[in-house]
Amino acid sequence: MIGKDGHYKYFNSKFIEIFGYTLEDIPTGREWFAKAYPDQEYRNQAISTWINDLKKAKHGSSRPRTFTVRCKDGSEKVIYFRPVTMEVGDQFVIYEDITERKQAEVELRHSYRQLRETLISAVNALASAVEMRDPYTAGHQRRVTQLACAIAKEMGLPEEQIEGLRMAGLIHDIGKINVPAEILSKPSPLPDIEFSLIRVHPQAAYDILEAIDFPWPVAQIVLQHHERVNGSGYPKGIKGEEMLLEARILAVADVVEAMSSHRPYRPAHSLDEALEEISQKQGALYDPEVAEACLRLFAEDRFHFEE
Repeated sequence: MIGKDGHYKYFNSKFIEIFGYTLEDIPTGREWFAKAYPDQEYRNQAISTWINDLKKAKHGSSRPRTFTVRCKDGSEKVIYFRPVTMEVGDQFVIYEDITERKQAEVELRHSYRQLRETLISAVNALASAVEMRDPYTAGHQRRVTQLACAIAKEMGLPEEQIEGLRMAGLIHDIGKINVPAEILSKPSPLPDIEFSLIRVHPQAAYDILEAIDFPWPVAQIVLQHHERVNGSGYPKGIKGEEMLLEARILAVADVVEAMSSHRPYRPAHSLDEALEEISQKQGALYDPEVAEACLRLFAEDRFHFEE
């Protein structure tokens, strides 16, 4: 309890246990601020916050704040303050030691970062495995991912959703591991029976990825990246909003990159031809909003594939 004159009136035993200070150590707020916040800049910040809160305080209302406090034994603790202004002008303050909770949060964030880094390394390893079997598409997944993420940003998707799209893009052709290498590198158009083996790769990828506990729907995005909004795609023939937005984005990026790159059975089309494909067939094969975002990026010269 703090009097309206700034003098401390009462501490309970828990206060003394947490901080080590008694009323003799800190009889007023001045002594408290000097000892609890020895760093001058941090102390000024704490005092300024306290004064501003007092000016705005209404009787009986709580103004929670969190500060790091130096205790009498030199240790530091993270304290959650809940000061309440009483009608008589005194301050009734509840102090809660949340140090362990904050430490746990820091450790949890660290573990999450480590897990994400491990996941990214695993995804990159899977991507490399595909490109080792199919040298003609080396870099394809990476370039598709660059464009897909640029489109997603242009559309204003949140960073967490873009991160999931990035993971899916980097391994969207992982299912080609199941396709014979001689078909992948065949220097002539594929007959229907061999092309049917190629068309299986989204399902094969899904079968590989569904067992991995990604924090995003990576397996579903990869499964759907050859679907088309009019239902003419594969493997399921779904259409429109049955497709995940990330899959609709990946589909456009995949077509642009694939058409503008060399393949064993054909020379590369020009980028203009690839963009014309997207422009002419938006709304039929490709999501109109995704197509417009893609075309806008190139028209305004705000995207280039990186090697």
